[in-house]
Amino acid sequence: MNEKEKFLAQIKDIVARLGYECVHVGLKTDFGRMKIQVLIDSLGGINVDDCESVSKRINKFLDENPELPELDKGRYYLEVSSPGIERPLYSIEDYVRFQGKEARVRLSKLYEGRKTFTGIISFAGEGHVNLLCEGEEKNLLFDDIKGGNLVYRFEDTTTKNTKQKQKGRKK
Repeated sequence: MNEKEKFLAQIKDIVARLGYECVHVGLKTDFGRMKIQVLIDSLGGINVDDCESVSKRINKFLDENPELPELDKGRYYLEVSSPGIERPLYSIEDYVRFQGKEARVRLSKLYEGRKTFTGIISFAGEGHVNLLCEGEEKNLLFDDIKGGNLVYRFEDTTTKNTKQKQKGRKK
């Protein structure tokens, strides 16, 4: 395990010990400073207090370990948040977990003349993710997936309730 992987594992361990699911830990340079992005989740959802609690504990760890090369001599900032309603999918395990849910997948290269597909995750495993897109199964190589996320569809309950009321009147 290299230094970066060890650092990310330490952050994930802190999140897990606090009782949260660590969805993702990412390091990237943003406007010349190192950004440490941590996405957390839990069964009941995430609120600001959860993010604050995790942020304080990770900050303490970072303050106690200033020699970590990932910290770029202290010029970094930490972002702790929920993955949101359209949760990103990072690993094949994420796709397995959310089988039956709708996802948008972006590929690194063309597949059938396209790089983006939206559909229901019908299978995930063995290096593949299958999406049911408009009645057609797309068998995508996981290694070709550049990014993916769940898709949230807003259900218009006013239209649905009106249609149900109209059905009731016809009887």
